[in-house]
Amino acid sequence: MPPTPSPRHRTSPAPREGVIRRATSALLVAVFAIAFGAGPSSALGADSTPAPTLPGTLETVPCPAGQTPTRSTAPPPTPAPANPPAPANPPPPVDPGVPPPNPNPSVTTLPDGSVVTTTCAIAPPTPMVGPLISPAHTVGGPKLAGAGVILEAPAGVPAPPVVTDVSWVISDPQTGVVLAAKNPHALLLPASTLKTLLALVTLPALDPASVVTASRAAASADGTRVGLLEGNPYTADQLFTGLVLVSGNDAAYALAEANGGQASTVAAMNQQAGALGAWDTVAVDPSGLDADGQRSSAYDLALIGRAVMLLPAFRRYAMTPAFTFPGGTDRLGKVYPPFAIQNHNALLEKYPGAIGVKNGYTTGARHTFIGAATRAGRTLLVTQMGGVVVPSWQPTAALLDWAFANADQLSPVGQLVAPGAPQPPEWRGEQGTLPPAAVPSLPPTAPTTATDLPTMTTTTGSVTTTLPVPTSTAPTSTAPTSTVPTTTTAGGTRGGSTPPPAVAFGPGGDPVSAVLASARTAATPSTYAVLAVVLAAFTGWGVARRRRRTQP
Repeated sequence: MPPTPSPRHRTSPAPREGVIRRATSALLVAVFAIAFGAGPSSALGADSTPAPTLPGTLETVPCPAGQTPTRSTAPPPTPAPANPPAPANPPPPVDPGVPPPNPNPSVTTLPDGSVVTTTCAIAPPTPMVGPLISPAHTVGGPKLAGAGVILEAPAGVPAPPVVTDVSWVISDPQTGVVLAAKNPHALLLPASTLKTLLALVTLPALDPASVVTASRAAASADGTRVGLLEGNPYTADQLFTGLVLVSGNDAAYALAEANGGQASTVAAMNQQAGALGAWDTVAVDPSGLDADGQRSSAYDLALIGRAVMLLPAFRRYAMTPAFTFPGGTDRLGKVYPPFAIQNHNALLEKYPGAIGVKNGYTTGARHTFIGAATRAGRTLLVTQMGGVVVPSWQPTAALLDWAFANADQLSPVGQLVAPGAPQPPEWRGEQGTLPPAAVPSLPPTAPTTATDLPTMTTTTGSVTTTLPVPTSTAPTSTAPTSTVPTTTTAGGTRGGSTPPPAVAFGPGGDPVSAVLASARTAATPSTYAVLAVVLAAFTGWGVARRRRRTQP
């Protein structure tokens, strides 16, 4: 009679083998989900054109600590004249016996003449965490819920330039059409581009000739200052000039104080953002200096930039190249003469047809920008956030060149909403809805032509600009009225509103969908390696157990 097998060598391992098989199958599903699963961007209008072939230098460029290899695109150089003058010191003749020098592996010239350079740059900022907004509720259209580059173009249209910005949006402010975007609703620090929202609130409220006395708090502002002297008088016109040209934080605080104080001005800025439909935006510091809870998005900056450019006074400031700012007397009696200031927006000088709008930079936000240019009667607006390239105007110029060259062939991926667009319910703490099986078309009420919105045509010098005029409709129950936005570590909340709930499983509370979505999002080489090791360990463990059970 054969001996009775011990529990360690029992011959009925079916229950445990079933567990092993199920665990192994789950791991295989996760691997295949990462390798072949379509991420959010592919289902929601991701880039439909191949990116240019670039050398694999991104991983091989050695960078010091705190920096990362970064690719950026510079626009094609200006064509040389037909008959250039002879150089004063002509180069020596080429020796046919000497081989040519090796090309720089970190520089690639594309067929259109633009140059892609790989350099070491400060790492870009990480977007803040906010509620999961369903595509059906995404401001501007469901396609703008996607991640990565969002583009709809026929074959043959080149991909947008490679730029370092975390997010950007290219739009036509005359029609409101969004031509292309990258992470348009990513929540990031806006830096001094937030001064456009301050100007949108204070320009209509303050008489340009009114006199403002600089307070000690305004004159001692952190960061960039235009040079206010405590106790000295300035007109609102002079303060707005310093605000826009040199991004003076002291001018921003003085204007906020003249408008009733910083708290009420910030509340008015948030109310104005809600009225425009810029629900990603929360202002905390009117100057744009980094502050807890402050945020915006490239999409929102497009709404704000379009609105502020409707103000003739702002357009005049934005296109002013230089200004003589008044001097004064400091507290010790020292007299300072008037001094010259120059516009910090380099795009005005470097890019033909540029008409504004506002640059920004802080250590937390990196480079942010709202730029606009007019060419052949068409005005395009570019907003960028989280850039790490210096000079920062070159990526803007590259995006504008691409957009002007291909705008007629691009299909809209979204819309700059008209004022009064409702706040997504997820921002109010309400549960989102499951994404639709197929991306629906843009809402039929969204304006698609310039005639759908009343317009304003203005001429500054030789540049004529036509922009839509916002209506005065504004939400009455969701925008703040008199409170300062509260501080939050999860994307921020609009002042006085209910904080968004923690999202554990995504829309619908489906843990399986959440796991697969997280797997697709975290699809990195290290993820593959970890899964491969775990899968191999499970397989080896199962084989070893089977061999032990079959041994006599």
